[in-house]
Amino acid sequence: MVEENDIVEFLKSHSGQASLNDIAEGLNIPKYGPKSAYALLQSLKNKGAVERRGELWVLIIEETKPKPTEKPTEAAAKLPEQPKLEAGAPEIESLVRAMAQTLAEAMKSARTPADEWELATKPMTTTIEEGKEKLSTLVLKPDEAIEAKKPLLGFPTGTFIDQLFLTPDGKSLGGIPICGQFAITGLPGAGKSILVEEIAVRTAASGRKVLYATAEDTWKSATPRFDLQSRLKQKADILGLNWNKIRENLFVLDTVAYPELRDWNTFAETYRYVAEKEKIELAIIDSVTVLEAYRGALKYRVMELARYNQVHGITALYVNQRSSEVWDSYDMAGGIGLAHNLDGTIIVDYGRVYWYDQQVDLGVDRGEFVRITRVLDCRMCNFERRRIRVDITRDGFLRAIEPIPKAPEAQVK
Repeated sequence: MVEENDIVEFLKSHSGQASLNDIAEGLNIPKYGPKSAYALLQSLKNKGAVERRGELWVLIIEETKPKPTEKPTEAAAKLPEQPKLEAGAPEIESLVRAMAQTLAEAMKSARTPADEWELATKPMTTTIEEGKEKLSTLVLKPDEAIEAKKPLLGFPTGTFIDQLFLTPDGKSLGGIPICGQFAITGLPGAGKSILVEEIAVRTAASGRKVLYATAEDTWKSATPRFDLQSRLKQKADILGLNWNKIRENLFVLDTVAYPELRDWNTFAETYRYVAEKEKIELAIIDSVTVLEAYRGALKYRVMELARYNQVHGITALYVNQRSSEVWDSYDMAGGIGLAHNLDGTIIVDYGRVYWYDQQVDLGVDRGEFVRITRVLDCRMCNFERRRIRVDITRDGFLRAIEPIPKAPEAQVK
């Protein structure tokens, strides 16, 4: 197990400074989470052993600093002069005054905290060390008008959510925005997994490559259990899809049967291997808890995966759980920061209607129990803002139970 001393030795071997990514990769430990590179560095920082300078962590252990040349008597002379007690003053009052004066002198000579405080009080003090030509390559300019124009395309899922994403003139995009990264969130039992299972078989049957990572159920069991593979085969049969075509285009990461995939480095390596070898077009993560056991670092894992998918042109759906009693909202495992890392959020949830706007959207009475699907946000395109009533059918599909768009005559009861 990597300890703080290992971090110190690593920094010493790298001229006393290194980035978080270099430390994590060099010591083969995760960047975030318990016993991660970030956690160890923060502990060393609190002890005054390292400090952060921009993207680099710099070693500042006392041994590396030049020893002071002052004599002990000279150093002692720099200490604040102790206040003299006034004659005749009560003992407690004199003691309080002495403590106050000592604290005031100490605060005057206190060292300003490094890192965040320094960045806040002295912003943009970084010197330009790189050559101007190298730095200029990092600054982008818009392309010519013809090159800059790229059509807004939809990635068809074959389900009703294709109708929830719109073109600028309000027409259906015919799918989720291609290469988009979307969270699907809601309470357990709302129908999130049912929805992505249908998307997986429909997309694979259409000839597109799909990568399906499951953390909720094993893909194939030697027991009589009606496992995930059996459920997908049943859905394919009901929909009349070619199972051989699905077998050809569907790739599965089963983190239940192979727990080593729950290690982030192993998961990321395997994910990249399949994505680049098979030219994956759609990735489904059910659910994102497979990426990081420590919820505080979950958003960083999702961000890493989302950035990779964006660069490699992979559309992705990240199933997540609602984390509070407030339904139809951003409350999800990993916090709202997770949603900000993605291109949009699709809610698949259930609850009782209490707010007026919910009554208007759904056309139901206050207090009525409903299941809904809703696009809460999307940075890539226009979208249907209204809540859509849905239900889980007897044969195991999530279906809208009203037309999309809604008939204009529908009113609140």
